[in-house]
Amino acid sequence: MKARKGLTVLLTALFLLFIGIGLYGCAQKPSPSKPAKKTTPKVAVPAAPSTATAPVPKAAKKAGSKNLEAAAMKIINAQGCLGCHIINGKGGSIGPNLSKEGIKGHSIHWLEVQINTPKVHYPNTIMPNHNLNQAQLKTVAEYLESLK
Repeated sequence: MKARKGLTVLLTALFLLFIGIGLYGCAQKPSPSKPAKKTTPKVAVPAAPSTATAPVPKAAKKAGSKNLEAAAMKIINAQGCLGCHIINGKGGSIGPNLSKEGIKGHSIHWLEVQINTPKVHYPNTIMPNHNLNQAQLKTVAEYLESLK
């Protein structure tokens, strides 16, 4: 009977260890020991063109969205985001389902902050900082915002 109880305790400990590894294994880089200084990046807004432009055909928009999806999913897979989040029916269930993130009304900037420094919005989150470069960050945030 004691051997059975010991085996149960051992299996429970191993299970919890694997869960812990899964929770923290989706970060590519460790979080910095000091919290990042909260700054708002200054973004230059391009001037509107002086002449009217032709509307983009629906086929071109669809091709652009497929390119955005492919580029974003490459980054998402490399960062291990699907270890915790579901996107379009694939992934883990530890974090929120992101399949319809675009209907929540978060701005691209909000999503960028959430991806790189999630504790700014949710101080108790277990989501790690991802430290993406600006191009990667924009790609993933625009993709998530497009999910409706």
